[in-house]
Amino acid sequence: MGITDEDNDVEVQLQRVSARVIQELQISIPLFLRKNHPGTPSHERIRKFVKQSSTAKIERLVDTFQEWPQLLDPTLERVVQPLVTAFVEYLQAHAKFYRERSPMKPVDPLPRAICKILYTLCKVRGPKVIARFFTNEPAILEPMLDAFDLWNDSVLDGKFPEQLIWEEKYVMLLWLSHLALTPFDLESISTPDEGKYCFLPGKFSIPLKMPVVARRLLGLGLRYLSSASKEREAAVSLLVRLSLRPDMQHLQLHRQSVEWVLSSLADPVDGNTQDNTYFNAGILSYLADFLRSGDSRTVASFLYPIFQCMQAITVKRVGTADDILGSAVVRKLVIKIHRHLALHLHSEASSSVINQFDDPDLLGSIIDYLLISLGDKDNPVRLTASKSVSVVAQRLDTELTSQLVDEIAQRLKETTVFERPETFTTDSSIHGEGPATARRDLSAVDPLSWHGLVLTLSHLIFRHCAPQENLSTIIGLLVDALDFEQRSPTGTSHGAAVRDAACFGIWSLARKYSTAELLCIPTSNVHPRALYQEFHSVIEFLAAELVITATLDPEGNIRRGASAALQELVGRHPDLIPNGIGIIQVVDYHAVGLRSRAMNDVTLQAAALGALYLKAISVGMLSWRAIKSPIAAVRRDAADVVGHFIRLYSPDSTILLLLRLLLALDNPMAGQLETPRQRTIDEWHGLYLAHAAAIREGCFKGSVLVRCLPTTMGNLFLLEDHGIFGIKNIVAHGKESELAIEALCMLLVAASSQSRQNIMLDQARYDVDILHSCIKHCTGQTLDVVRSAAASVIGMLEEQGQQLLIRSWLLDIQGGRNDQLRSGGSNVNLITVVGTVLQLPELKAVPADLMALQIDVLVALLSNGSRIDTKSSTSSNAIAGPPMHVLIDYRGNHSQLKEYLKRPLIDSLNDHTIDSRGDIGSEVRIAATEIISRTNQALQWDDSFSHEAFGIVYGLSVEKLDKVRGCAWSCIRSNRLASVEDMQRSASWSTTSVEYLTFMLNLGKRDRLLVPMIRGFVTIASVGSEMLVRNSRVALIDFLDGCSPDEVLTLRKSLAQIIQSEVPNGRLLRPGLEVFSFLLDVDPAGQEHAPPRQWRALLDALPQVHTSTDLPTLQALVGVYAGLLQYSELCNTALATLHRLLLHRYPSVRFQRLLPFSEAMLKDTRSVSQQLTLSGWQFQTLC
Repeated sequence: MGITDEDNDVEVQLQRVSARVIQELQISIPLFLRKNHPGTPSHERIRKFVKQSSTAKIERLVDTFQEWPQLLDPTLERVVQPLVTAFVEYLQAHAKFYRERSPMKPVDPLPRAICKILYTLCKVRGPKVIARFFTNEPAILEPMLDAFDLWNDSVLDGKFPEQLIWEEKYVMLLWLSHLALTPFDLESISTPDEGKYCFLPGKFSIPLKMPVVARRLLGLGLRYLSSASKEREAAVSLLVRLSLRPDMQHLQLHRQSVEWVLSSLADPVDGNTQDNTYFNAGILSYLADFLRSGDSRTVASFLYPIFQCMQAITVKRVGTADDILGSAVVRKLVIKIHRHLALHLHSEASSSVINQFDDPDLLGSIIDYLLISLGDKDNPVRLTASKSVSVVAQRLDTELTSQLVDEIAQRLKETTVFERPETFTTDSSIHGEGPATARRDLSAVDPLSWHGLVLTLSHLIFRHCAPQENLSTIIGLLVDALDFEQRSPTGTSHGAAVRDAACFGIWSLARKYSTAELLCIPTSNVHPRALYQEFHSVIEFLAAELVITATLDPEGNIRRGASAALQELVGRHPDLIPNGIGIIQVVDYHAVGLRSRAMNDVTLQAAALGALYLKAISVGMLSWRAIKSPIAAVRRDAADVVGHFIRLYSPDSTILLLLRLLLALDNPMAGQLETPRQRTIDEWHGLYLAHAAAIREGCFKGSVLVRCLPTTMGNLFLLEDHGIFGIKNIVAHGKESELAIEALCMLLVAASSQSRQNIMLDQARYDVDILHSCIKHCTGQTLDVVRSAAASVIGMLEEQGQQLLIRSWLLDIQGGRNDQLRSGGSNVNLITVVGTVLQLPELKAVPADLMALQIDVLVALLSNGSRIDTKSSTSSNAIAGPPMHVLIDYRGNHSQLKEYLKRPLIDSLNDHTIDSRGDIGSEVRIAATEIISRTNQALQWDDSFSHEAFGIVYGLSVEKLDKVRGCAWSCIRSNRLASVEDMQRSASWSTTSVEYLTFMLNLGKRDRLLVPMIRGFVTIASVGSEMLVRNSRVALIDFLDGCSPDEVLTLRKSLAQIIQSEVPNGRLLRPGLEVFSFLLDVDPAGQEHAPPRQWRALLDALPQVHTSTDLPTLQALVGVYAGLLQYSELCNTALATLHRLLLHRYPSVRFQRLLPFSEAMLKDTRSVSQQLTLSGWQFQTLC
């Protein structure tokens, strides 16, 4: 399959081309930066300007490694170093030329191009990695600051827009932050103040004796601290590194900076809300980075003020706290600040300072806020909070970590409700009582909180800080999360993120914990499901759960995540999982990519590897992932897999599976018939289909199972009869009825299959009752399955019962004893079912009076105006079933029925119904064609009907659909409408070939059926596939070459009449116009004859098409007008019409009219330019 093909694997493709791309990078960058210059010692000189296209090319090459950036590492220095060297050289020698304008367009100054490439490298490989290659010589610090001011000097005079783009600002600020790490005091490398520009906010107190270069760096960082783009990150890094320098700490710059941040948060500046959001993000980023980068001794005195500020924002919500926390980015930064606060609280320097304050429980408050943030509405915030909790937990002792795990577990359980099947009451305090006593209900839980809490447990495991005594609790919660699913009222899934976090947790457990640690966990304490499946270790239990998820989960990334976790589990803990190597080869990362393959193929292969996987997947099949899935196609696939599992099971195990299915249907073991659990139609549908598949496959398992099946079916139909399942009550309600009918009918078919194994069941009453309900309410989508069910029920009955049932159905239609069955659709459904039944080979001898009754019913229906429905997807079966059977067996005795069937057959041959499924009328046309083919000789249709019907068949033999053409051609050949020589010669022809199409046109001309054939031919010559259109037009030219002028004129007249009959928006209008235009273009000999009067009538009718919204139709229309300009009698009318079309509302239509209009005007004495320059083409003001 495509998803497993190496040619479609992005990683494989990248590995193949990486060497070539890197080589191209190494060749392109030197040519990009420098050009030959004989006057220099190296005979090269850096460029001042470079083409934007060259820059974009190198950016694209670098972007190739976005998915696998490590491939760049071996050659990263050789790629980055030339860019850095060229930038420094330009900075030292050509900085003053930056703002010059180049005559070449479009070009960029070299620094801008270099910064674009460096930013792309930072985006692909990360800024920390790329910054290592920046020059760190202190000598370029001030030149870079000077260049930044010079190139961006609009901030000085305000006369010009800023020259630097954001990529330049970002790279230069990142470079300056790297230079700020210089080990020398900034005073020693700072020049005297020469009025250099320095931006400082009003509230910021500048330390005394601060060096000029430090002031400039500080002003630059503060200016871009509120930027909305990437340069804010670089500005934060610059400010933090500057304030934490020893010489700047000596000047108390770090204290001034933190106090300014805290005062800004307490008293925000007035202005635009959006600007304030970016400003808040900037100062909070500074605070978080300051706490992360500073040592505990440096930041100790700031911990409590920062904590109080965060409490005022997050808990007390003082002032504009709501505006500050309105952004997910800001909330994420607040969480990072809390995390760094908690980490610093464990140091000795911080503890001595914190103990001086009145609130010593800072750590508890911080952890409580982090736990609350785990339920945030935004995914990035939850990810940051979960990681923060795990990082903090690493610093805690075992007792506190255990308490933290218990708190998370309690939060996960507090909204989970469990249902007792025996009383159908709910209780949130019965968690862990066992699978037989409680059923989990997650409809009331918050999926966002579950995601954050489960992800936190996964991070705790990943960092190996979860205590050993809590592992059983954590594993149980992860298994619950692996099965988590919740849907909104609109059907949207909200459980994928939770299951993904659980996969990460189990992967981390397999990777971080040793085999000995996992074997110490008692299986009985992990999860209720581990009790009754007899797992030898928790590793086996996790393997079984991962196999279920990897094969049945609806999300592809979760199936692959479970597959990766399973591979890690088997690889890290060998010889503890049965057939471990085999299971990871079957449940492969690529094999589970497609859901259909994972469910239909991988499940069976995994189940065949051992009882562990067979039982596990069988349990998973009865869950929301498969049998109870909201997707009908998935439920059908799952039911088929259940049937295959029956063959894998032993007879005794099969009984257990059937009993488990009954439990899933709430079989009232305790006699609680009056209080079943409410289910959706989706669940009923899936469970019934699974029962049907299990019973159908189980009939061949042996005597033990055969003795069990009567009880199983008896319970099912007993519950249905008492209204416990309620599925019979749904068959009459909208779209749900289709699922109910399908499920019941499949169960009837399964029941009949075991009846044929000589199982005596007293279920005929239930079968017939259910079948009647399905027939009454079935639609075209379910008619096939109803017919199968009827055939199965009839096959179960004795001869007398069969006749009584068929007779009752016919009398219901004829006598009208059942009002609901007298509706037109139900009549058709029932008579179709009767026709199907009468054709069964299992049917015993049918009396002649019963067959005569069927004929009378058909005659009555057709004479009253009822006709067989030809609008549904199964309408071909409806028309091809009972009528054809009756006509073949009773020809000559029921001529009246033949008369009433003529009109439905003609209508069916002309059925071109199209809906969202496509041309569903094609099935009707095929069925009607087959009836004509099979009954023509036997029934001896009269000449008028034969001529009309076969004229349409001739048209179908050259229509656009291949299957319809093939069926019509078979009909023509079987009725010997072509000569023996022609049939022998055409045996090897394809229905798309030029020979076949030319032959059919000549055959239609011979049989005087050319006009009805043209109605089909125009579709193949205009709107078919490209090859078909080309071949059909070649065939049309060949046919015209062999026709006399009168025959060609007759063809044109007929085509004009067809188009006129389709005006204004008929089905054949567009293809007819295109073919008519084609004929006018390719046959100029037609000008020798006067245009027929039909063309004048057509020309008068075509203005009705001008208001069409179909552009291809309008384009075909102009081709007709252009062709009619050849005839002097019609030229003026066509020219006037083209003139009016120049005012059409669609610009493309107006433009297309220009060519034929101007060509016609060239023949006139008036100037074309005078006519066409009267007004603009884009406005409807043309005179």
